[in-house]
Amino acid sequence: MKFLASGVLKPPKSLHRPVKAAGTGRGKLLPTFKRGVVLLRNGRGVVFRVGWEPITKAAKGRSSKISKHVSPSPPGRGPGELTARSLEAGVYTLTGYRLIRRDKRGVTWFISTTAPRGIRDLKVVAGKEETMEIDPSIVVDCSARRTKMGLRVTVTISGEIEAGLSIYRNGSRIPIVYRVLGKQGQVVATGKMEYG
Repeated sequence: MKFLASGVLKPPKSLHRPVKAAGTGRGKLLPTFKRGVVLLRNGRGVVFRVGWEPITKAAKGRSSKISKHVSPSPPGRGPGELTARSLEAGVYTLTGYRLIRRDKRGVTWFISTTAPRGIRDLKVVAGKEETMEIDPSIVVDCSARRTKMGLRVTVTISGEIEAGLSIYRNGSRIPIVYRVLGKQGQVVATGKMEYG
């Protein structure tokens, strides 16, 4: 608690407004996904939370200027300038991401991952537009083995470069449900696993 109160741990700087002109010494970042957030760390260790996400109830009361900009038109459905975010030129390390989708019934799902050591580097060049590509794939690996204590079930869920990943539905992380079948196909064990 002392460490958290010390101010050593700085919250990420938030970038969520589209830009028309990048400005001197700045470049533009454009995502391949429609809605989401990325965490980028620059060479000085400053972390930026760069978002392309719908407006929240908390933001609605702030200002009409913010509400106009928080829900940009997604890539491929309007000019790139409207969805780009401006960043100072330099090399950034992607340390986490959240991708948001809505299913046919209107339920919001998102996947979230954090990799403090970094997923990969991204170079932002002054006066140019860089595409931020995130692989939305989810890899689920499951194994079960007998031990002296009984049955050990291991499940790993990962995203890019095998970074640990969590799956959320309507804001809550969904548990992983498993069933273990016997030789005749009968269920010998079942349960839910918490993770992330």
